[in-house]
Order: sequence, then structure tokens, then C-alpha cells
Amino acid sequence: MKLLTEAELIWSPIVANNRMNRKRVANGVNSYEKELFFNPTTYLNDCLSKRGVVKWLDLCCGEGNALIQYAQGLTQQTGVTLKGIDLVDQFQEIPEAVNCLTFEVRSLLTWEPTEQYDLISCVHGIHYVGDKLLVLANILAALQPAGIFVANIDLNNIQGIDVRQLFAHNSIDYHARRKLLTCKGPRHIDITWTYLGADDQTGPNYTGQEAVTSFYSLAT
Repeated sequence: MKLLTEAELIWSPIVANNRMNRKRVANGVNSYEKELFFNPTTYLNDCLSKRGVVKWLDLCCGEGNALIQYAQGLTQQTGVTLKGIDLVDQFQEIPEAVNCLTFEVRSLLTWEPTEQYDLISCVHGIHYVGDKLLVLANILAALQPAGIFVANIDLNNIQGIDVRQLFAHNSIDYHARRKLLTCKGPRHIDITWTYLGADDQTGPNYTGQEAVTSFYSLAT
């Protein structure tokens, strides 16, 4: 089995999959609410009413429909910061009336947090990341003290390290049946492993779509 480097993986047709999260909105049919068992609109509006500010970072955001739907539902955008990041530039045009939203094209492997967020979401995006644990560590460090991270993840696509033990040690919740990771508040995870590379030929995971499996070895 040949493991791909990050530079090779970015060109994989598996990683460029456009079927998983291109069209989803925040709430309703085919939404983040359904996939994450979590209502982003209710949570963000609660943060906004309590503090007057709110920040949502949506990773692997697809066309950005969830962010746009939330922004258009606001009665006022003061204090609201919305950002979407995706590997592919297929974002919908930001409506003229929306001034709190930005999109960025980039790989999550080159992303490093410079702000803290009230909500970080990643709907079916981590399936296609190479060094999944590095990305997760960066995400978890970018949460506000009461911020929430929620994402779909299949632990079968992480090999060579006991991820359940890692999550338990850092008080990170993982719902095995739903394949759902949630975490409230930031975590600073010590990297005690070595990333070996990724395989894009391991076939479908629980979603029925082909995914990328990441391989690690424990540091000695």
C-alpha cells in the first residue's frame, strides 16, 4: 500500500468529492441540523443575545449555503462574524445585503487558527483530510471558552493510534453510532504521534462514499 503525501492527496479525485456537503443549508431538509443533530441557528442566536457578538467558522463548507442561510435570517448583522473555508472554489455568491460573511479557498492542512470561535462545524469534511489529527488539534485550540466544535468523523479512517483513548483523555465526546464528534471549550492536545500518510483507496466509509484513511505511529 502506497501512502500519499499531503501534496499528492490534494489532487486525489476522492478528496475533490463534490457530493458530500456542497448543497446543505443550516436548517431544514438536507441541513446541518439533520447531519449534526444540532441546531446552529438556535445556538448562534443564543450566543448573540447573551454577548452581542458571535463567530461561526464552517470548515469544508461546500457552496457556503449554511452560512448564507444563517446570515439572511438575521435581523441585524452587527457583531456577527461568519467564515467558510473549502478546498474548492464553488461558493455561492454572497448576497449584497450580507456583510458579515467571507469565504476562503484553502486546504485545512495549511490552516492555523488566528481567532477563537463560538461555533466550528465540519460536515462530512474530515473524511477527506490526510493528517486528520493535526487538523482536529488546530480546530480544538480555536474554540472560545464556551465554544462548540461539532463534526462527522469515522474513526475507522484513522489507523495506528487509539483515537477513542485520545478523545477520552481530552474530554472530547464521540458518539459511535452517529459518528459524531462534539467538544465544548478549547483543548490543547500534545502531539505524541507521527503522521505517516494517507490512503485514498480504502473504499467507502459509513456514508457510502469513498473516504481517505490516515495512518499514524506512536512517537518513541
